[in-house]
Amino acid sequence: MESQSEHSSSVSIGSDKKWNIFGTKFPKTEIVFFAQVLILYTVIIVSIYNLTQNPENSNWWTALLSSCLGYLLPSPSIKSHHGIQ
Repeated sequence: MESQSEHSSSVSIGSDKKWNIFGTKFPKTEIVFFAQVLILYTVIIVSIYNLTQNPENSNWWTALLSSCLGYLLPSPSIKSHHGIQ
């Protein structure tokens, strides 16, 4: 029977996969992150362009633009000071 520590270490090793791109190995998480950001910026630019050039479909492009911006921007949080109670 496999112990908890052995199982967690095997999971962390499996999630540390690297992808070979142009002969260089990159962590999978970095590639996925940069691909998502590139797609989001492309959608934002296309949405802004279509809002300025074609105002008839503004509801759809505004919703798409605000969704992408909401995904990109960090969620607000209140920083707590350890000395204040």
